[in-house]
Order: sequence, then C-alpha cells, then structure tokens
Amino acid sequence: MNFMKKSFFTAENFKSARPDGRFDRSLGFIYESLRRKEPKLSFDRVSSAAEFPAWRERVREKLRELLRMVPHPQPEFVLLKEEKRDGYRLFHYEFYPEDLLAVPFLMLIPEDVIAGGRKVPAVICNPGSGAGMKSLAGEPDTRPNRYPGRNRQAWWYVKAGFIAVAIENPATAENSEPGIPYGLTQLRFLSLLMKAGRTCQGFITEQRLMVLEFLKKHPLVDPGKLACSGLSLGCGGILYTTVLSDDVRAMIYNDFVCDGDARLFSVTEFPADPVMAAGFIPGASDWFAIQPDLTASIAPRPMLLAEGGAWKGNIEKIVRSYEMLDARENLSLNYYKKYADPASRKYDSVDLRKTTGLTGEDYLDYSYVDVSQHSFHPELAIPWLTKLFFGKECGDPALSAEIEASLSEKEHFFNADDEEIFPDKEPQK
Repeated sequence: MNFMKKSFFTAENFKSARPDGRFDRSLGFIYESLRRKEPKLSFDRVSSAAEFPAWRERVREKLRELLRMVPHPQPEFVLLKEEKRDGYRLFHYEFYPEDLLAVPFLMLIPEDVIAGGRKVPAVICNPGSGAGMKSLAGEPDTRPNRYPGRNRQAWWYVKAGFIAVAIENPATAENSEPGIPYGLTQLRFLSLLMKAGRTCQGFITEQRLMVLEFLKKHPLVDPGKLACSGLSLGCGGILYTTVLSDDVRAMIYNDFVCDGDARLFSVTEFPADPVMAAGFIPGASDWFAIQPDLTASIAPRPMLLAEGGAWKGNIEKIVRSYEMLDARENLSLNYYKKYADPASRKYDSVDLRKTTGLTGEDYLDYSYVDVSQHSFHPELAIPWLTKLFFGKECGDPALSAEIEASLSEKEHFFNADDEEIFPDKEPQK
C-alpha cells in the first residue's frame, strides 16, 4: 500500500504572514527576491535604433559570461560511415569537444548536391526533450518516442534541398544511459555539471558553435546561408547560438516564446515534483528575460516563430525590436491554429510577471499554447527558409503534397492512443 500523499504548492506558500514582510520560510523569500529584480539589460531600456547595436553587444557579452562555456580549440570531426537514402545520403560523424568526450551527430546531404559539387545552405537541428538525432533525421528510433514525426526536422530540410545536421541534447537518446529513464539521467548530469561550475545550456551551445565552424569549412556548404532550427527544449541551444554568432543568418523557433521568470512568478499552484532545470542559467534574472530579451537581440536577422507566446512583455517586445530597426518583414510570427484568429487571444493585456495564482495549465492558456499540436512545423519552416535562402517559392509539388499529408498524419497521431501507435507494446502494470 502506498501511504505517500501527493503534495501541492499554492499561492500561500509564496506569501509572508509577518507584519514586517519578511519570510520565515525559505521558499517565499527566494521567490519574492527574484520577483523584485529589474533586469539591467532588458530591451525595454532601449529607446532608439541608434542604441540597439551597443545594447546587443552587451547582451552577447553577458550571455557568454553567464553560460560559463569552457574555451576549447576547434576539435577534430571524424566521419564514421555514410549510407544511401532516397534522394540524399546520411553521414554519421562524431567530434571531440574536450578530453574524454565524443559527441555523435548525423549530416544529411541531397544526392544532387553531392553529384554537382555545389554549395547550398545548411541547417543545424536541435531536438525536443527526450528525442534524439535519429528521429530528427527520420531514422527508426529505438528509444521511447510517442510520435517521432513531430521531431523530424533534418529529414524535411534535406528533402527541400538543404544540408541538415541532426544533433542531440546531452544525457538524452544516444547520449543517455541504457535502461534508465532519460529524465533521471538528465537530472544527474545537470547536478554534476553544476558541481563542475558549468551550465547545461552552455555545454550545448559551445558544441553548436563548433558544429557551426565545421559547416563553414565544409566544401558543400554555403557559409553565408547557415540557419539554426529547434523544437521545444532544443530551442534553447539554437537561441543562444544565434545570439552569439552572426554566422547564423536565420533562426526557426518551434516552441512558444516563454519568459521563464514570468512562468515562475505566475504559476503558484502546482504539484511538488522534481524540477527539470536544463534551461536554468544562474544569474540571468539580474540581466534579462531569457527568451524575449535574447530573441529581441537577434533583430534584424530573419526569424520564424512557429508557436507564438504571450503578448505583453514577450512577443510584443520581439515585434518592437524588429519594428525599431525597420525590419518587421524579417520576422515571421505564427500561432497555433487554435489561436490564429487574433480574437481568440484574449490575454494580450496580461503581464504574467505581475500575475499569481495560475496553474501550469492556466499559464499555457495565457501563452496561447495548444499542447497537442506542439511539434516541428514543416508547413511553415520549409516554404519560409526556401524563399529566404534559395530566393524562390517552394515549387516542388511532390514535397508540398507530402507536407500537407504530414499534417493529417500528425493530427491522427496526436489524437490516437498508445495501443494504436504501439500495438506490440506490453501494457503497464
């Protein structure tokens, strides 16, 4: 018999009952201390286009410092094998960012690019939480993945004529431990990284920057047309890589833009479960709101936001940065189908940094998130990047039809139960 009772935090856990306003419990103290911070490098402090370049440089310098990236020389990249696929080749690589470490990745190159020896644009793809490079590349994924199609970024890009790199998050998929849930491996890895004085996002970003250098020197890659594409957890690494390197000419962001501090402050009704802190960057709250301010700093470079986000102090800030630089046309802002009609977005006036009492589900509603549709969006990314880098519309009828068919397939799998998706899976006891 299980005598453990499920525990929940409520707004009362974050309030002081003392007349002097002090907290005699630790949680409320740190919560209120964070809430009262005013980020020193917020985009709200930028008043003109003339101030923007200097602000952006200060943001870059501070981000690099906070990520605590370890400086290493550009490592060796080793080709392990190559395989033929339908219309492209799959190259298996690994590289050695530091002593004792080998990092695998896949590179997908169209056959006609190899045959013609011409240089084409390339995209670095980061997966969502729990997913790996195999599902990015459309390869059979032996690890648990309810619907790998939602993560199939590199596969779509190579079919559209791009070179694509598929690389994993640390302690996940190929980088995880056999027989142990990846979440537990990630938590242990995060704790040891912290003990070593490092951050998870810094660990990811320093490796993405190395891959970027590798691509710039690849004989089939156009170094002037490099993009980063991420899904969910993978959006962190591509955001920081794009902020830190002007070599990234475009970013595709398949997640809602989330002010992590606003989420922390507003969601005060939640179960007392372990926190997955892969996205935490110690000290960042003193300087900027991670996603909205950093994303704003990427302007005027082209950016596709696939899944919207809360408006006030968030999406509004990013739009304002592009407008300030007369580059609004470089920002493709999209919402989930459920919230495509502006009339359905009824929380635009709500400042989530000043809101309390929300559940996690409430927060997603206020951020205009349709969880069931959280996915890579080829119907947005492929036409947009094709026009940007190839200078033309996506004119392949077969590819367009395949993208359209994938939307129906995705809808089916999002609504199907596990027994239909995994007919041979043993039921949980």
